[in-house]
Amino acid sequence: MKYGQIGTIKEFNDAIYRCFEHLCYEDQQRFVKKFREQCHDFEQRMHTFGELLLGAYLSSCGFKVRHEYSVESKTPDWCILDNRSAVIGIIDLVNFHRDKATENEIDQGHAVWSRDNLPKNRDRLYERIWGKMGTYLDLAQTLEVPYVVAVCPDWRAGVKFEKLIPCLHPDNTGLFQMYQDVSGVLYFEGNLEQYSFRYEQNPNALRSVDLPSGVFSLVM
Repeated sequence: MKYGQIGTIKEFNDAIYRCFEHLCYEDQQRFVKKFREQCHDFEQRMHTFGELLLGAYLSSCGFKVRHEYSVESKTPDWCILDNRSAVIGIIDLVNFHRDKATENEIDQGHAVWSRDNLPKNRDRLYERIWGKMGTYLDLAQTLEVPYVVAVCPDWRAGVKFEKLIPCLHPDNTGLFQMYQDVSGVLYFEGNLEQYSFRYEQNPNALRSVDLPSGVFSLVM
């Protein structure tokens, strides 16, 4: 193993190295540093793993991507570059977890985890995506490039792709209508064997990017 043991279990470690096959050396180094700094913070490591998966998938689809690439003094999770290393797309990730109240009840033994006893997540999901859409809006406008928000829900949060759609499309309150500088949303979920990606394009987008839906295998 090029960097030794990074993940705490073999399957996680293998998945990290599988993703590294699609990243440049500089980005591999950046993720190794992050994972080692977060060795005692499970939630943060999973957030970082989501960022890693996102970049590895995009690279596997033929996009030239860089992690936290500095542009206009900002560092989105991923930038898509052209052959001259000019930024031609921005992608930033939302990690969606269970609400804090439910998390605390389960941790304290006052509730047993079940998808059936989760509170409705639509409002929280809407707010999280809404907030992320505004994060790099100015940068996308300045560069005049597509801007995509990626969404990776914690498997315990009980959120599926179908719950994402009502946040994006309704008239007046739909986020796609409100944010025409956002080109689309890339949703992904899975396990340490494979992740499924689904791209929902904004029909109102000022600038579009064709991101494929598909499956990214983590099996070595």
